[in-house]
Parts: sequence; C-alpha cells; structure tokens
Amino acid sequence: MRHGMSMCILEVEMKKKLYLILPIIAGICWGTQGIFVRILSNAGFDNITIIFSRSIVAIMVISVVILITDRRKFKAHAKDLPLLMGIGFAGVILLSYSYNIAVLRTSLSLAAVLLCLAPIFVLIFSVVFFGEKLTRLKFICMLAAIFGCILLSGLLRDGGNLHWDTVGFFFGLGSAIANAAYTVLSKMATKQRYDAITIFFYSFLFVTVVLAPFADWKIMVDYLVSAPVKVSAIYLTHSVWTSLLPALFYTLAVQNADAGRTAILASGAEPVSSMLAGLVFYHEIPSPSGIIGMIITIIALIILVRPHRARRGANQKHPERSRSRTPQ
Repeated sequence: MRHGMSMCILEVEMKKKLYLILPIIAGICWGTQGIFVRILSNAGFDNITIIFSRSIVAIMVISVVILITDRRKFKAHAKDLPLLMGIGFAGVILLSYSYNIAVLRTSLSLAAVLLCLAPIFVLIFSVVFFGEKLTRLKFICMLAAIFGCILLSGLLRDGGNLHWDTVGFFFGLGSAIANAAYTVLSKMATKQRYDAITIFFYSFLFVTVVLAPFADWKIMVDYLVSAPVKVSAIYLTHSVWTSLLPALFYTLAVQNADAGRTAILASGAEPVSSMLAGLVFYHEIPSPSGIIGMIITIIALIILVRPHRARRGANQKHPERSRSRTPQ
C-alpha cells in the first residue's frame, strides 16, 4: 500500500514538472510575436490593422472552441461587461499598440524586456491603490530591472548593432503598464468566477468590434489574395501561436503547478526568445552590456515574482503579484 502511495505521489510530482515546461513554451511563443508584427508592417499594414487582423482570427478560433467544448462559456452578466471590455482595451488594444511600436522602433529583445517589466508596475499599483508595503528588496529589484533595461537599450553603447529611439522605448514601457493594468483587471474578473476562455472571448470580441471601422480591410484582403495559403498561415499563426496558445499553456501551468515558478519561467523565456529571434531573423546583435542588462533584468524580475516563504500568505491575499499574462 505504501508502495502504491509512493507511486501516486511520484506521478503527481512528475506531472507538475511536466506542466512547468508549458510556461517556457509560452514564453517562446510570446517572444516571437515581433516577427509577425514586422512581417505585416512590411506588407503595408498599419498598427490598428495588425491588431485587428489578429483579433478577428482569435475571436473565430475561440468561438469554435467554445461551441465544441462548452457553450456555457459564452455567458456573462451584463454588469460585468464593462470590466471585460476594460480587459480587452488594456490587455489587447493598449498593450498591442504600444508593443508593436516598440518592436518596429527598437530591437525585439528590448521590446520584450520592457514588456516584461509589468510586475514592477503591478507592484506600483499595489502600493498606490491597495496600500501594499514596498520593501527594500522590492525597491532594489525595481532599480536593478530598470538599470538592466538601460544597458540593453544601448544608451551605454559598447558595440553591437541594436537600434532604439526614445519613442520606441517609452511605448515599450507603455506596453508594460498596459499589461499590469490587464493583470489587475483580469484578477477582478477571475474573482467573478469567469473562466479564462470567457475572458479571452469578450476581450477579443470588444477589440474586434471597436477596431473594425478603423482597420484597412482592403489591404487585409489584397494581402490574402496575393498568396492565400501563405498569408492564411501568417494570420492564423500570428493569432494562435503568439496569443491564444501561450495564454492557454500559461493558464494550465498556473492551475497545475507552482504559480511563482510559472511566472519565473515565462519571464525568463520570453526575452531570451525575442533576443534569439532578433539575432536569427534580423541580425540584431546585442552588445556585451546589452546581454548583461538582460540577465540583470531577468534576475531582478525572478526575485520580484518569486513567492518567498515570508510572503506566501500575503500572496494568497494579493494574487495579482504573480505575473498574469494577457492573450495580447
């Protein structure tokens, strides 16, 4: 009997370890988003149309999934619609608009690292709006992460060919603020007992309806007609690979493994994935100081999101500390 119990415990632990692979894959998926943004931008898409082309595909995919699995996921209370629309506005429109500009005006790695600063802004929101205490360790981590971004940005240039400008840098910070706002709002929606896929559905539905009048439908159709199979693959991959699939993997990991470790693995995998994508596809070679800056930022974020023993009880009261991710 003891042997059977030991085997069950071992099986559970193995499953938890397997689930920890998911946030790494999610981080890799998120890290490649800039590739698709640049592909569509080079094809003549403006920022709004890039976001819309992804959201309209996402809403179709999500609708099919809900119809097949559980149609009750379509249900939402009228009083909660403003909250769900707010999630779509902050987590998709503001985040994607800011991130896309950062990707087009800076390197992929810098844009990703700036986006990954979201936990810092979640902490600031918690201090300002919820009266959370700002400890010395958190403050040091915030300064270290910012310093790492400065190194990576190339302000202290010592080689490499990464590019950046002030507009791109601040829009990158804007994407982090939008992601932090999404994190807080999504936690509020979760407390209303909405499933993640329901939140995703209404977020993308709101985005699709709002952006439809401003999107360039002609260029979307012309681009599709020019190479139907190739462009269909780009549209579908941009939506599923860089948005829906990583969000699903991240959610499964949080539900079945340690939330702190999940956040840490995703926080580390995404900027590294972006750096490699920039290196392979766009020959964006980081300088030695840039690599050091990325390492400093990732370590600072790992310490910041790590659920230390002394804080575990508090983290249960403030789950928004752990990094939550939008489908973007």
